[in-house]
Amino acid sequence: MQTWSMHMILILVILAIIYIIFSAMYRKVHQERLLKELQTLDFEAFDKDIQSTFTKLFFPLYMVEFMKLNRYIMADDSSMIKEQFQKLIRIARNKKQRYEIISMAFEHYVYEEDKEQSKNLLDTIDRGDNQGLKDHAHMLYDILICHKSNYISTMEEQFPQCTAQEKAIVGYLLAKQYRSIKNTKKAEYYESFVKKES
Repeated sequence: MQTWSMHMILILVILAIIYIIFSAMYRKVHQERLLKELQTLDFEAFDKDIQSTFTKLFFPLYMVEFMKLNRYIMADDSSMIKEQFQKLIRIARNKKQRYEIISMAFEHYVYEEDKEQSKNLLDTIDRGDNQGLKDHAHMLYDILICHKSNYISTMEEQFPQCTAQEKAIVGYLLAKQYRSIKNTKKAEYYESFVKKES
């Protein structure tokens, strides 16, 4: 009887190990397939795979919903983007995750120059305790929604030290500010820089 119990425990341990190895391998392969479907804009295949039973079994809910958000952003589906941001904010597991998705939603709407959505999210950010996030959010809101130009000198000082990716963002924000003050020459300079880098 004791030998039978030991054999059963051993079989269960082996099955558990096989399950862990298989699920890790499956997750990696399936995640790569989902990412490839997004990169190639194969939304039909992505929608089918993301709804599969295997996806629901092997991926956390938040991760599945986050991948869906990326799909809607890439498809430029504004109504589903809004719904998905709200869903992710609701199901975020902790404060850090919640503020990460709020920050992402804010950046999406502020670059879309959606004043109402941006303001609502900015108010939420202001109720948090991350001063760096607050400062960054207010800067974007000032430039893209309020059309202020009071960040030009600071950004132009930082511009030469920026990475290529940072230069594209800073260049875009500088162009927006120069458009606000009707300095067409400088606006066009940064616009052409951003176009060349993208």
